[in-house]
Amino acid sequence: MTILSIGQSSKEQDFVWALKKVVRALSKRDPVTLSRYIDKKTEVYILNRTGVVDTYKHFSTLGFSDTTYPNAPFYDSVKLSRLKYSRLPTFDCEKWTKTGTFVDTTRTDHLLSKIAKSLSRAFRGRVSIKKITEFYNLENKSRRIVIADNNSNELIIYLSFINNKWVLTIIDKATCDCSV
Repeated sequence: MTILSIGQSSKEQDFVWALKKVVRALSKRDPVTLSRYIDKKTEVYILNRTGVVDTYKHFSTLGFSDTTYPNAPFYDSVKLSRLKYSRLPTFDCEKWTKTGTFVDTTRTDHLLSKIAKSLSRAFRGRVSIKKITEFYNLENKSRRIVIADNNSNELIIYLSFINNKWVLTIIDKATCDCSV
């Protein structure tokens, strides 16, 4: 875990605490703790890859009894290491450019809105402009966290600052899916 410095802001301490709790809840399949970190209005999006198409699904809660892919995000072997504030690693279907736990607070990731735009083009407006704008606004208050491990134990999540609280809003299962 990150060691909190004396000068670290309360918002940043809350971020580190929420990250620790969310990763632990995912790795222990603890829906009760996880539900405390899911905003009731925003809920959670899981990004997937189906064939060559990236898609998303929206969930009000995450449970761990349904083993139907992609509903159950099982991360039993994910290990949270010391949080590093730096450029995020990239994945090339064989390995990560670097391993560990990373967040880049200088860049905003727009993968969800990019997927929605792509789906809208491919399926003639399947995703409305209003919804794409909502995704874009959500991403602007989010941080993409990458826990990179070259033993297939990676986790990519987004925590968003909503109503003065860090909550889990996106789980990215598409970036590391090289099944095609």
